[in-house]
Amino acid sequence: MTTTATATATTGTTITGNATGNATGSIDPITFEVIRHRLLAITDEQGATLAAISGSTHVVEASDYNVGLYLPDGSVAAMGRTILSHASSMAAITRSVIEDCAEDPGIAPGDMFIVNDPWKGTVHAQDVGLIAPIFFEGELLAWTGAMCHMVDVGGMTPGSFCVDATDSYQEGLQMPPTKLVDGGRVRTDVWNLILAHTRMAPTVNLDLRALIGANNTAVRAMTALAEKYGAGTIRTVMGNLIELSERRLRNRLAKLPDARLHSRAFLDNDGGLGQARDNATYEIDLVLTKRGDTLHFDFSGSSPQAKGYINCAYSGMMAGIAAALLPTLAFDAPWNEGLFQPLEVHCPEGLICNAVRPAAVSGGALEAGWLVEMTAVECLSKLAACSDELLGEAQAVPAGGPDKFVLTGAGENGARQTYVIMDCLATGGAAYAHRDGAWTQGQHNIERQRISNVEAVEMDSPLLYLWRGLVADSGGAGRHRGGMSMGAVYTVHGGRDVTALNSAHGWEVPNSTGVFGGHPGAQNTRTVVHGSDVKARLASGEIPSVEELSGERPVMRGRQGLYRLGDDDVLATVPQAGGGWGDPLDRPAEAVQADLDFGAVTPDAAARIYGAVIGGDGRIDAAATAERRRGLRAGRRGWPAELPPPEVPGGPRARIHPMGDGMDLVEIAGRRWVACACEHVLAPAGEPWRRHAALLVTRDVHELGHATRLGEELELRRYACPSCGRLHATDVVRRGGGHLDDIRLLDGRAG
Repeated sequence: MTTTATATATTGTTITGNATGNATGSIDPITFEVIRHRLLAITDEQGATLAAISGSTHVVEASDYNVGLYLPDGSVAAMGRTILSHASSMAAITRSVIEDCAEDPGIAPGDMFIVNDPWKGTVHAQDVGLIAPIFFEGELLAWTGAMCHMVDVGGMTPGSFCVDATDSYQEGLQMPPTKLVDGGRVRTDVWNLILAHTRMAPTVNLDLRALIGANNTAVRAMTALAEKYGAGTIRTVMGNLIELSERRLRNRLAKLPDARLHSRAFLDNDGGLGQARDNATYEIDLVLTKRGDTLHFDFSGSSPQAKGYINCAYSGMMAGIAAALLPTLAFDAPWNEGLFQPLEVHCPEGLICNAVRPAAVSGGALEAGWLVEMTAVECLSKLAACSDELLGEAQAVPAGGPDKFVLTGAGENGARQTYVIMDCLATGGAAYAHRDGAWTQGQHNIERQRISNVEAVEMDSPLLYLWRGLVADSGGAGRHRGGMSMGAVYTVHGGRDVTALNSAHGWEVPNSTGVFGGHPGAQNTRTVVHGSDVKARLASGEIPSVEELSGERPVMRGRQGLYRLGDDDVLATVPQAGGGWGDPLDRPAEAVQADLDFGAVTPDAAARIYGAVIGGDGRIDAAATAERRRGLRAGRRGWPAELPPPEVPGGPRARIHPMGDGMDLVEIAGRRWVACACEHVLAPAGEPWRRHAALLVTRDVHELGHATRLGEELELRRYACPSCGRLHATDVVRRGGGHLDDIRLLDGRAG
């Protein structure tokens, strides 16, 4: 469907455009490729400009920014490859600018519009976008935009993650589309208004200048490109790029089997207030239906919006979908608006992932919006795992969300500042069918993330590192295990009146779930020791471990909120890590030995989870390990099943396609069935196979890995083949709830 957006500039120029950026057309392939690569180079130049001017840790370390070029109607034509969740967000705020500002105050050359309202396209108020029109010879050629996470935009709490907020009015400045630059001149009144609402005015001042610089870079470059090739050619290339991406994704989808996929993620409590409501657990529930060349995302089974800050608006939900889709199924297509054309999204207003104003949403990017991404990654990966061609692109669930660490205090120079510590982003990646997850890969939605520099953190903030390194057992166990995350131990040094804020989900629930029998990765873990003897031990030349320290150890909560850190206090953190792929008992003994040698897995986990037998010399006894694993699989075969094995007709079987790499869809006598790799038929393809599998229900999350806490409302279920004992699923569910039907094939011959 083509729509037309029309606005009148203050100069009297008429701005017109349609949903494909004017008509697409034919163009010679050499010119197309030259201009296509130039558009991408322009976004790279924008990003480099933004990072060079800003200097904030969110930009230069977390890469929590993005840039892009947009058609006259706001459709994405080219985008940077930094944080993926901004892909849909930037297009949304561009459309909000067109809708809100075209008539009044008008859109003219040299203008720039600032937006950080979550109901106008941003994910939360800390993400501030600046949009600029690009005019050429009196007509609107395109838009450009830049966005970055700013360290503080006001609100109840330093850093603007307002964990105790009950509505958006408590969460700081939220600007609908507002003209910040008028005809090339900065509006000082608006600039001063923004800086008056932040605790970190010098840092935000540089961020604003960085956004302007990034847009100016794009305006100059796009003008030069239009002068060389003509505006019509540029529009044609941008439109054709969008058509190319849409066609490539639709062709890929058409080759995949039609299926309905289901994923559910749990979000444990909604802020400081959640503790007063029996630590409520919320759900992000996704049913993804693939038919033909379209994807239908249905989040209608998710929880109602919460009173606390964990919600996200519609823009946050779309950001999560984009961050999951682009690298999973569009890895070889230009990233632009065309990739969103095959999508249909259903989520009624008033749910936790489509909250209505004035819901609190300052945590949404890292809470509900993050779990939208996790559920979408799981469903899209399981869809890809139903194809031999795309099986290698499927993955377990990546790190399920960071434990935010915001520090406020006076440093050695006496000035009180807010510091956001980024170590929580150095998480292990998810496992794949063919390899382990990468160590400290970083968050799935940040393409070019860096890890914080220890020396820089110690120089800028009143912290001293006692240790930072890879955490054994943090990656989810499996035939291929998740990558290890990086933990850290800090103490206060050279500061006074220091307060910390920590807040995380994944505290009492595994969010980084494994797939096809893999176990979940580590949950967020945090330990505080007040009044320790750390300084005395350091003075004696000792660097102590946290376990060795004396002092008070308060019970920590996921949503800890603000608390004080004194000179003798110590904080230790371990973030979530990626989930595992496949049955841990299928991991080769030599791979487990390599894990032990490196320190990726502890001897306890090697025996408890991987079934390894370790001799007195510390080496795995391969023969004894194989024997023990046979016994463990035999024990699984004795687990009860809800239903007996189905009656399967005789005759030859034909493999249709995989369902992961441990199960297949097979056809027998004209009907289709789900079968284990051992050839045992689990269920008709049209029924949930888990009802016929051997089942073990437990609440001891430590049986599965690094974690030690599980919410009272939840339980763990392991499903194994009743014939060979292979583990096919490890699910986190509500106690007493139904079985998860994660892959339902939509085929008329499904038994």
